[in-house]
Amino acid sequence: MISISWLTLVALLGAFVVLASKSRLSTKPLPLPPGPPGDFLVGHLRKIPTENTAAAYAQWSKEYDSDVIHLRTLGQSIIVLNSIEAAKELLDRRGASSCDRPRFALFEVMGWRKTLTFLPYGPCWQMHRKILQSTFSNSNVRQWQPFQVQESRRTVLSLITRPRDWEQSLRRFTVAVVVKVSYGTDVLDNEDPYIQIADDAMYAMGNGGAPANSVVDIFPLARFLPDWLLRDWPLRFARDWRWAIQKLHRVPFAAAHADVVNGADNGSLAHRLLRQNLPTGQAEQEAEWSLEDIEGATGAVFIAGADTTWATCVIFILNMVLNQDVQRKAQNVLDDVVGTERLPDFGDRQKMPYIEWVVQEIYRSILYANAQAIGRDERVYSDPTSFRPERYQPRTEGGSGEPFPTAHFGFGRRVCVGRFLADNSVWIMVATMLATLSFQKAADNNGNPEDPRVEFTNGGTCKPPKALQLHHSVKIGKGIGSSERCSSWSFSDTMMSSWCL
Repeated sequence: MISISWLTLVALLGAFVVLASKSRLSTKPLPLPPGPPGDFLVGHLRKIPTENTAAAYAQWSKEYDSDVIHLRTLGQSIIVLNSIEAAKELLDRRGASSCDRPRFALFEVMGWRKTLTFLPYGPCWQMHRKILQSTFSNSNVRQWQPFQVQESRRTVLSLITRPRDWEQSLRRFTVAVVVKVSYGTDVLDNEDPYIQIADDAMYAMGNGGAPANSVVDIFPLARFLPDWLLRDWPLRFARDWRWAIQKLHRVPFAAAHADVVNGADNGSLAHRLLRQNLPTGQAEQEAEWSLEDIEGATGAVFIAGADTTWATCVIFILNMVLNQDVQRKAQNVLDDVVGTERLPDFGDRQKMPYIEWVVQEIYRSILYANAQAIGRDERVYSDPTSFRPERYQPRTEGGSGEPFPTAHFGFGRRVCVGRFLADNSVWIMVATMLATLSFQKAADNNGNPEDPRVEFTNGGTCKPPKALQLHHSVKIGKGIGSSERCSSWSFSDTMMSSWCL
């Protein structure tokens, strides 16, 4: 006897074949970019790898000598852009016709609903964009620079005194910034519950598979299949970790809502929006957004800022371990400009172009889907797999004048709203770590330097794993801690300790 589940699958497949055939007969196909040959019915479903998807896209781009390639999965077309020129042409110059977002059914199952990143273009997306742009403009985020300086110094102090907790210290920094801006809450130590909330959500996002690359994204009705039939499908992971995404949204939002109801106003994004939404008189009638909109907007800031900024800081450390000459040059620049009696702040940024180049080279090293191909385009960047900040030195100064990378923050109307705040966080953390610490390779059992293993997770975000071994040393004579929350520290001897990343 044929089981009901198999009958259901056969019926769904039959419905797909009928719809696909009807679509082919009723419309004249338009010319599409080149791509590898697909299989009957399923197209490229079996050929798109679940791991290192971006590398496969880049390889196909080279094979077919096209910056734009086309794939098809179960009747759904996928256009992949593999160069900065193609991305700018289609996403910037033609932004009005390309700013929509495909439906990410898998992320819907995971709990991402009214979140700017995943919203399709329309009134709701425009409203969320308006909410966030008013807070994260280049001029508005400058008010948070003193706080970012303070938190970077607190983090370096924690890295020195608690070296084995390096990961939590860096994560506390990134969480502290976004939670303060979004909800007005202080994250003072590595054991703060908001860090665990971020950890869980980051794990869910980083290990759920590449966006739009699951059977559920291609065939949304599959989301209703039972767990016992899913086996190892990403849908099962999304269901198992849905609670983490819900907690990310609900816990900090509920605390902010309770504060506002009790009359508090700390100037954060959540407080500002909630006060406009208070159900009192005229304010209730003029409220532009619902509580669900505010919860979604602030939750998007929480995960986006905490996750990507943390990963960027870790990639910085990895690159300093692998490029000791770059680290020494950057430290010499800091010593020349800042000196040895104080730590850097944002007033020093324009005086140290080499530190800016280091930051931009970190951005170019980050793997964001097909942005990997854009950042490693040999037509734009010489020796693209090397970490070489000097590539950005202007031609008027004897350099090659290669352009700063832009793909990591997106394009067009979908460009990252919080890019200015994130960039400030990365710069001050990089500058402060360079001013106070040096990173080296760890030694193996025979006492020889050991190259770290370079790998990344596969999911909505890509992050290094925890298997990196290194040493760090504290630079002599730097004062650490200049805020009232951080004691003044100075070191007369070089301290060595082992880090396990």
